[in-house]
Amino acid sequence: MSQDLSYLEDWVFHYNSFNEQWAAVPRETYSEYWNNQNAPVLRSKHLNTLLDLLHKSKGDVGIIEDLTRGEIK
Repeated sequence: MSQDLSYLEDWVFHYNSFNEQWAAVPRETYSEYWNNQNAPVLRSKHLNTLLDLLHKSKGDVGIIEDLTRGEIK
């Protein structure tokens, strides 16, 4: 049986060649991201780091915040 990865459909990935970083943006805040507003964004030099965070949290922003603050191992 294959793993359900449908939560990835709620995220948009963007590579910035100027700062050599990947960004993962929740789809519902995508336009805020492009308008330079205070949108929640995950950034990393490595796409796999972002994917690992999304896999561990199943795309849940609250869980990602806990993971990045060290509240969840």
